[in-house]
Amino acid sequence: MVTLVRDIARAMEEIAPTALAEEWDNPGLQVGSPEEEVERVLVALTPLPEVFDEAEESGADFLLFHHPLIFGGLDRVDTSRYPGSLISRAVRSGIAVYAAHTNYDAAPDGVSVALARALGLEEPLEVLSPRGRMNKLVVFVPEEAVEEVAEALARAGAGVIGGYTRCTFRTAGTGTFLGGEDTSPYAGEAGRLEAVSEVRLETVVPAHLAARAASEARAAHPYEEPALDLYPIEGHPPGCGYGRIGRLPRPMSAPELAEHVSTSLGFSARLLADPGEKIERVAVLGGSGGTFIHEVAASDAQAYVTGDLDYHDALLSDSSGLAAIDAGHAPTELPSLEPLANRLANLVDVPVGVSRVRR
Repeated sequence: MVTLVRDIARAMEEIAPTALAEEWDNPGLQVGSPEEEVERVLVALTPLPEVFDEAEESGADFLLFHHPLIFGGLDRVDTSRYPGSLISRAVRSGIAVYAAHTNYDAAPDGVSVALARALGLEEPLEVLSPRGRMNKLVVFVPEEAVEEVAEALARAGAGVIGGYTRCTFRTAGTGTFLGGEDTSPYAGEAGRLEAVSEVRLETVVPAHLAARAASEARAAHPYEEPALDLYPIEGHPPGCGYGRIGRLPRPMSAPELAEHVSTSLGFSARLLADPGEKIERVAVLGGSGGTFIHEVAASDAQAYVTGDLDYHDALLSDSSGLAAIDAGHAPTELPSLEPLANRLANLVDVPVGVSRVRR
């Protein structure tokens, strides 16, 4: 089968829905046509000339980055400097460029999950800072079709509450309708007011899956024009958000933890704050995590591992009784590339590799 750019983009929506991205972010297809064919995908952290060199050497024509090549609006493309030089190179070489940034950070199996696993934190992992929105989906179904529609909603990811799946609420009632001349009603006749027994079938669905769930419900519904309501509710989708909290395999001192982080990631980590206590629960966040220190302090974590911590972050961590370890921006995100490549490879029919460039 021929694989197109849009097929890769569709698979990425399953892994890291763009609806989970921050408003200021710019995820998705950044260079290229959705209708172009793809022969090979290369996954990398940052758009760098070395990555483009590697893509051209290996025959990769789809570059999947964590960090966007195009971040803000472009008034002009200066091909003599970044990012215009790489945009121009991608166009000339026929390489599609796609970014999965804060949406991959917030995805259920995203950047921080990979970091937690790289450090050997025991699961289940707790989300540090939840993200994403929830919807309530309500559809009115004839009694004999309720199970089929409910099954379609479950396949689309609706009905998950905590550790429970296929959660619905069903209320029997009477639906009325009057079909026009060009209609073909499932029950009754066109041109006559009908009253039929129906079930109000309602469930919860993450907002980023709502369109898919609604489409699946309509496809499984026997009516020509199903009645379907979708509205926002409080809450966050399960597993979506920044950072993770987990338990170490054994208690460690802060210096021991810093050494463990350095060994696990293959990069030197800096211990910035040490309360002097044994640590069991650790919060991790891949990338730049200084703004989340207050949330870590409010949790049951005793230490925080992230990147880009500055002097004031260290002071705040120390005053909050947290051990703080700056393991670097790239080192805390790099563990997420291989899991991303493996998941994508299971969804598309082209080879997917990970770049050798480690920044």
